[in-house]
Amino acid sequence: MLNLANKISDVYPNLNKTSKLIADVYFKEPRIFLNKNLQELGTITQTSGASVVRFCRNLGFKGFKDFQIACAQEMPNKQDAMVDTIINTNDEPTSVLYKLQLSLGKNIADIGKTIDHKSLDAAVDLMRSAQQIYVAGEGASGLAAQDLFYKLIRSGKNVNFVQSSHIALEQVANINKEDILIVFSYSGLTQEPLLMAKQAQKNNAKIVAVTRIQDSPLKNMADTVITLPSNEKLLRYGAINSLFAEIFASSLLYLSLISPNLKELNMKMKTTQNLTNQLKV
Repeated sequence: MLNLANKISDVYPNLNKTSKLIADVYFKEPRIFLNKNLQELGTITQTSGASVVRFCRNLGFKGFKDFQIACAQEMPNKQDAMVDTIINTNDEPTSVLYKLQLSLGKNIADIGKTIDHKSLDAAVDLMRSAQQIYVAGEGASGLAAQDLFYKLIRSGKNVNFVQSSHIALEQVANINKEDILIVFSYSGLTQEPLLMAKQAQKNNAKIVAVTRIQDSPLKNMADTVITLPSNEKLLRYGAINSLFAEIFASSLLYLSLISPNLKELNMKMKTTQNLTNQLKV
């Protein structure tokens, strides 16, 4: 991950007087760059908004917004350092049931609000036109990726997914511009999926990201994003709402993909059922 403080320190001797004023403020109070607009930062740094933009570009960023994203990634919200839980120490199982029901119910409503319809259509179009679909995910997100993999197999699509991140990276080395990569990562920060996305980008393959609504490296690399609610901290006792949302997205993508071809799919599923029935006693 980019270390802004070190990067600024490295170039500091070569900065002009104006840029050094901005750098000095960053060293003293970096969070100001997250909470203030360009005009306010110009006043605080005794420079100007345009000078702040030039400072960001001199560091290799496209502009102030990209600089803010990198800054935010290095300074996570203090609340994210706390463990996220929907339960208390003295909760009985019936209380847990009630709380979980309420939490997941709200989660469904939030999912409907955060998923952009045009992005969903774009993702489904990419799936329909792809020669091969690569699916990726680590940890709990890997469960959602595996769920989509199993569903797509039944639809007759050419799909690749393996749980070993090493083998997955070897597979994605062969991805091409006719293929797509669907990446599940709630945080958008997990290293293995990011490496796969970078390789897909290098090979000119399209990327569909299923991730939370906050800016992240994964979100910035994706061609289209299925945005999920950010209603669960990154530090938690277990992936509850995040995993539920990712499984929801998996089912949404699958059902949207197959809906025009249900008759053909019914025939394929009967063939599959006849084969798998031979495994039953």
